[in-house]
Amino acid sequence: MDLSLFQDLYSLLAHSLPRWLRPYLDPTLTVLLAAAIAVVARLTVLRWLQRLSARNAIPYDDIVVDALKRRAIAWTVLGTIFAQLEALPWRPRSITIAQNVVAAMLIISVTLALVGLVSRLATVNARAADAGVGGTTLVRYISTALLVIVGMVAVLALFGISVVPMFTALGVGGLAVALAFQDTLPNVFSGVNLTLARQIRVGDYIELGETGELEGFVADVGWRATTLRTLVGTQIFIPNKKLAESVMVNYSRSDTGMFVTLEFIVDHDEDPERIETLVLDELVRAAADIPGLRGEEPPLVRFKAFAESALQFKAYVAIRNFQDRFLITHTLMKRLHRRFKAEQVVVPVPQRAVRMVSPTPGPAATP
Repeated sequence: MDLSLFQDLYSLLAHSLPRWLRPYLDPTLTVLLAAAIAVVARLTVLRWLQRLSARNAIPYDDIVVDALKRRAIAWTVLGTIFAQLEALPWRPRSITIAQNVVAAMLIISVTLALVGLVSRLATVNARAADAGVGGTTLVRYISTALLVIVGMVAVLALFGISVVPMFTALGVGGLAVALAFQDTLPNVFSGVNLTLARQIRVGDYIELGETGELEGFVADVGWRATTLRTLVGTQIFIPNKKLAESVMVNYSRSDTGMFVTLEFIVDHDEDPERIETLVLDELVRAAADIPGLRGEEPPLVRFKAFAESALQFKAYVAIRNFQDRFLITHTLMKRLHRRFKAEQVVVPVPQRAVRMVSPTPGPAATP
């Protein structure tokens, strides 16, 4: 390719400009060339990466590529301007100030991009069933605050502003802040502890209290309260401090050994061996028909006790998700009731035998 044409155009353009504008020609052309390259890269390389990331089901690479695609041109232009400022016919102090301004704009842009990236990643995590800790509002607040603080410190450092006196003032005023937010800070620190310790995650099914008076899915962990969504759709807001102090059972973090218990009674005249065989057979058949049962782990039937009017049994059935236990228990009990009726198994009504004894007549009274 003949470069003489470009050289002629460059010479013509340089001579047509006023003398005081000629030193700005090379930096301006360099910035325009960098912007053109960034546009081509966005239309080719980044678009190809976007199509490539869309082929898999993982949403995180889509978010990262989209963020780069949105800001690739601006970052390229700012970086090129920063590098070309040294070629301008300015005083060294003016060049330094201009470079600091451009660097501050670049830092602010990167900080805002990271804040948006973290927020979008957290939103995607919150929608996933196996979310992890990234989907909580508390994590978004903390990560956003840290990114903004780091960006502010970097910008202030460019202009020679020390942040040490600022942190010293915050340390002096920390006592006043702690007293003013003495009811809020325990909830914040409790939420941070629960999140970092990975005791609960968004989407986990938990039960609170020694008697299990509250249970449901963890919908969000905020800076003050944790949102719990019950099976009927009701939202319960529990202060993080109270949640951290409560007895909590996390069924989503348990191992695969989750069971439901079925209790039933039969008549005293029934054969326990026959009852055990019938119940086991019915539960094995149910594993092939009812979703949520773990058929690879066989059910168990145990003879519990001799009651006053019946024999008491318990059956243990392995399930996959503990939140499905109510529907599974309901379905299995109906199947057992139909099987008992078909096999003519007597389910007694509680009764008590009362024996009436006539009093023995005593000796006649002496007149």
